[in-house]
Formats: sequence, structure tokens, C-alpha cells
Amino acid sequence: MIYLRILILSLHLILMNLASVGPLLSIWLDARSTRQECPEIAAVGRTVGWWSVFALVVGIVLGLIQGILVWSQGNEAYFRAVDSVWDSKIFFGFWEIGFSLVCTIGYLLWWQLGKRGSRWQRFLSRFLAILAATNLLYHFPTLFTILGLIARGEVEVDSPVDSGEFRSLLVHGEVIWFTLHFWFASFAVSGLVTGISCLKKLPEDTRESTAGIAFTIALVSTLLQIPVGFVLTTTLNSAQQSRLMGGDTLCTAMFALGVGLAFWLMHLLAGLAFFDRSWRKANMALMTLAGTIVLMTATMLLSRGEL
Repeated sequence: MIYLRILILSLHLILMNLASVGPLLSIWLDARSTRQECPEIAAVGRTVGWWSVFALVVGIVLGLIQGILVWSQGNEAYFRAVDSVWDSKIFFGFWEIGFSLVCTIGYLLWWQLGKRGSRWQRFLSRFLAILAATNLLYHFPTLFTILGLIARGEVEVDSPVDSGEFRSLLVHGEVIWFTLHFWFASFAVSGLVTGISCLKKLPEDTRESTAGIAFTIALVSTLLQIPVGFVLTTTLNSAQQSRLMGGDTLCTAMFALGVGLAFWLMHLLAGLAFFDRSWRKANMALMTLAGTIVLMTATMLLSRGEL
């Protein structure tokens, strides 16, 4: 059960990363294909966009499964936290998910059907994708970080939590830095997936430059995780910090391995961005990224005493 929860939560986070930033990289490829008059780049952009739609749908399902696993472990505090924000945030959250899906699908269909002859039509269609991405980037990490804080009793709230009280929690240190952590992870995952798709589908004359930019996006995002991750650890409560820094041998080991894999990932991404854009290295980077996320997910749950 423990390993299943780690794997499902890790996959859930990876899918939500792609769902959140995939539409933005789809816009970039859309604009690049228009400038270069390259239909192959456009095809990759639409593929990344549809993958983000798939990732959101499957991510929702995995989120529900994760909730069932939490319930089976007897963590009633988490569900009391959900109940406290149900009217102000959770109920509307379902509408927010539907809004992101409709906007992304609308953008992709508008693009695929080729009904965007004028500049304002292209701008409007791309704006739909921007709305979809920013909607998820704002709501997903903030909501679930605040739910965790409430469930662990790290913030004092009056139940039910109204919208004003919920917004006041957005300035909590852990909420701010975990949200940034999620954003950069989303660009790293989406950039790597996009780069691999470019290697697979683009002709040789456009493959190197386009894939190189995508891998550079993933590299820069991963590098930015270093300062963000450091500050995030300083916002954790003393018990979590103690477990990370040696108080829990398994938690500390997972954390150290995760950090080590993250540095190896940077090495691989640097090679992909500037030197060697081979399938072998791209697949290694993808497996390393997945491994890093699994280890850091396990570290997070262990530091909170949830495993």
C-alpha cells in the first residue's frame, strides 16, 4: 500500500506538471511553426497539447485514487480539511478543471481545423491555452498545499473556510515556495517531453534547434529548483526538517538520493540542450526525471510522517 501510494502520487504529479505547462509549450511551437512555415512543428505542438489534455484527465482519476488510499490509511484529518474548504474552493475547483479542459480543447480544435487566417484569430486561440495553463498553475499547487497545512494543524482556520480566509493563506511560506517548486517542475517535465517529441517527429533541418530550445527550458527550470528547493525546506516545520536532516534515516537517504539524481538530471539536460541530442540520452533523462520525482515524493510523505 505504501509503495502504491508513492507511485500513484508521483505519476499524478508528473501528469499535472504536463497538463499545466504543456499548453504553453504548444503555443510556442504554434508560433514557431507559423514563423518558419513548418507544418511538422505544428504537428508536434498539437501532439503536446493533446498530451496535456490526456494528462489532465488521467491526473484527475489518479487524484481520486490517491484520495481513496489516504482514506484507507485512516487519515481523517485530511478529509476534514477537504470538508472545511468544500464550499469555498473544492466545489468550484471542479468547474476550474472543466474550464481548463474546454479552453485547451477549444484551442487545439481551432488550430487543427485551420480556421485561424488572421492574426487576431491566432492570438485569441492561443489566449485560450494561456487561460487553461495559468488556471491550473494557480489553483492546483496552492489548493493542495493549503489542504495539507490545514490537515496537519499547521495553520489555524475557522471551519468552514471562506474565500477571504483561504486567500490569506496564500502568503504562507510553504504555499509560496511549493507553488514555485511545482511551476518549475512543470516546465522541466513539459520541456523534456516536448524535446523528445521533437527528436522523434521533426525533420533534420528543424529538429536540432527546436529540440535544443525545449531541452534548454527543461534545464533552466531544473537549475532553478536548487534555490527554490532550499528555501522550501526552510519553511517546513521543525519536525519535517529534523526528519530530512537525519532524524529519520530512510527519509534522509531518500532525500540525498533525490538530490543526487537531480544533479545527474541537470548533467543529462545540459548535454541534450547544447551537445548530444541522442535518443539514448533523452531516454536516460526521462527515466532520471521520473526517478527524481518518485524519490522526492517519498521524501515529502516520510518527512510529514504519512508513511
